[in-house]
Amino acid sequence: MTDVGIHSIGLFLPERVRANDWWPADEVDRWRERMAHRATSADQLPPDLSRGARAALAGMAAYPDAFRGAVRRRVMDDAMTSAEMEARAARDALTRAGITIDDVDVILGASMCPEYLHVNHACQAHQLLGMRRECLVLSTEGICNSFALHLTLAESLVRAGAARRVLSLHSSAMTRVQGAHEPHSAWFGDGAAAAVIGPVTPGRGLRAAAHNADGRGCAALVLGVPGKRWWEAGPTSFHAVDHEATRAMLLGIVDHATAAIARALASAGHTAAEVGFYASHQGTPWLTEVTQREAGLAHARTLVTFPEYGNVSSVNLPLILGLAERAGTLTDDMLTVTFAGGTGETWSSLVLRWGR
Repeated sequence: MTDVGIHSIGLFLPERVRANDWWPADEVDRWRERMAHRATSADQLPPDLSRGARAALAGMAAYPDAFRGAVRRRVMDDAMTSAEMEARAARDALTRAGITIDDVDVILGASMCPEYLHVNHACQAHQLLGMRRECLVLSTEGICNSFALHLTLAESLVRAGAARRVLSLHSSAMTRVQGAHEPHSAWFGDGAAAAVIGPVTPGRGLRAAAHNADGRGCAALVLGVPGKRWWEAGPTSFHAVDHEATRAMLLGIVDHATAAIARALASAGHTAAEVGFYASHQGTPWLTEVTQREAGLAHARTLVTFPEYGNVSSVNLPLILGLAERAGTLTDDMLTVTFAGGTGETWSSLVLRWGR
């Protein structure tokens, strides 16, 4: 059976940096007031709250500032499109893999904020890259969990002989749909990542995956017109429809992570003690630290990108893996575990043996 893994990761991060002083001081003061009003003290917590939920609340409390630990984030130029960011990341990935676009048979695309609805957005990157017509091009909606979903799909395609290599594309253009008056406008950034996926040396690549879904959280966080349906008049923004679902998603994320990681490791025949590198979704700065500790991975190397780049949705995992590999923190044959979740709601953990 062919082993399948990551050949290379390409990145594109816009040059423009938006620091915290971009937001007016009086606006930030209003955020602080709202946060203080919503704060929950320990004696107000339900007695049956799970260990993971309590760990999540403690993690949130560790970042009481209005920016929740974000310091800088990248912002794309006004004239740039999501597809252009993806194409730049793809060219970087192809160069690092030592191949051309003609060596790729499939493109899987995940664009957090595409230019158009009701189109296969990945076709735009396909055109910009000059890829031949005879290929499979698919846009997916895994949101922040898209990287794990893509790698699982790509593994199946390559093992079945339906593709030699798969190009997984991810972009975040969330600064375009964040009202500057909302606190969460400071938590997101722009950028793109691409991964070339294909056959690897036996014993390397994807060793196991644990995927989960729960549609009850579908309205926790959405992109649309607040108080209306997306096709009705009004500005589009990122917001919660069901605030109870949003709270449940946040409080459940640590429990989800620990269970998914344990299941993925057991499926791969490994233990937490063997893990050398851990990559966690960067929706918040505390998520890595808390899930790493609760999953028994405190000894593993990791990288926290949220302070420098903010939340860049499904770009987060390949960004961490790519930067860590470039820095020499993630090396060949290192057992690697990932965790990410996406609104909808899905959450996944991957176990990989790093390298080609």
